[in-house]
Amino acid sequence: MAVLLRTLVVQVFFIPSSSMEPTLAVDDRIIVEKVTYRFREPARGDVVVFRGAARADRPADDDGPVAGLLRDLGLLVGVVRPDPSDLVKRLVGLPGDEVAIVDGLLRINGVALGEPYLTGPVAADFGPVVVPEGTLFFLGDNRRNSSDSRGGLGFVDRDRVIGRAVAVVWPVRNAASLLGQRPQPLPQTSNVG
Repeated sequence: MAVLLRTLVVQVFFIPSSSMEPTLAVDDRIIVEKVTYRFREPARGDVVVFRGAARADRPADDDGPVAGLLRDLGLLVGVVRPDPSDLVKRLVGLPGDEVAIVDGLLRINGVALGEPYLTGPVAADFGPVVVPEGTLFFLGDNRRNSSDSRGGLGFVDRDRVIGRAVAVVWPVRNAASLLGQRPQPLPQTSNVG
């Protein structure tokens, strides 16, 4: 049952780095559901867990049935750390989108977006780049300290997506929903004189 739940429905993930601060803190545990993306594509603004490149082609470990069952149970409840190559980032670019950061503002297809989940210093200018078909573009919320699609991570194949992060569940003081945090178009200003 634990194997089926973890594989098909839900899993708890451990946050090992500060790349998603302030949304996710080091040592947070998040619930990741794996059902939604079977029925729809990931949406801009979703916090997504996906397999890193180091794990994408590696075969599964075979430690025997008892060790495997204990690991699956531990992964399900978040007491065993998932594969360190699993990553969590915010989805900002969909296939065909032009992504840029200009003057600290994320721009998708030329439209500046407000990102209410960001609180720290803005990132350096980036792009523009066009997201290829079958891939996604991810950024960490801690833009000055995140290895994401701007650098070595690059575009992420859609088939590497594990699921959508829906809530922080541990520690209790950090408990919060991760749903509904979407970038929104900023009002355009005109220079009519």
